[in-house]
Amino acid sequence: MQVILDEKEYNYVWDKIFSVYKFAPLYRDWSEREWIVLPGETKKYSLKGPWTSDQEKLVNQCFKQINTSDMYALDWHHDCFLFNPNEDIPYEYWYHNEERNCNVYFPSYYPDGDYHFFITKDWRLGLFGHPWKQEIYVMGRELIEKFDMLKEDLDLL
Repeated sequence: MQVILDEKEYNYVWDKIFSVYKFAPLYRDWSEREWIVLPGETKKYSLKGPWTSDQEKLVNQCFKQINTSDMYALDWHHDCFLFNPNEDIPYEYWYHNEERNCNVYFPSYYPDGDYHFFITKDWRLGLFGHPWKQEIYVMGRELIEKFDMLKEDLDLL
């Protein structure tokens, strides 16, 4: 896991989220427009109960099974990361960065107050979470199939 501190890479990733996926944070009238528009095969899920570390592990297993390369972990208005699902980063992981004198929090797969996005570097698989609508969009057929198989264990509608 590495925090994306390179401004060029950071801007590239967020520019793509805004331009290609039409990300519209804090959009006022949800009836007119979705908060994100994803290309290809996608599916929306809603969470029935609180998110747990067991669910976090299940989602990480899904990514490990179908993606062996690095991914982006984006947390709106916070640090963003380049990571690999094989790292098995614990749920609610954080550390203090002495050099920057700040706490660094790795986002959970399900948003906990901010928008969370997890996208493969080739942009073919992704998980996009909206914090107060309590919904996630899953992008990519392989990932959707995994989520459908685990829907009950993930406590999703």
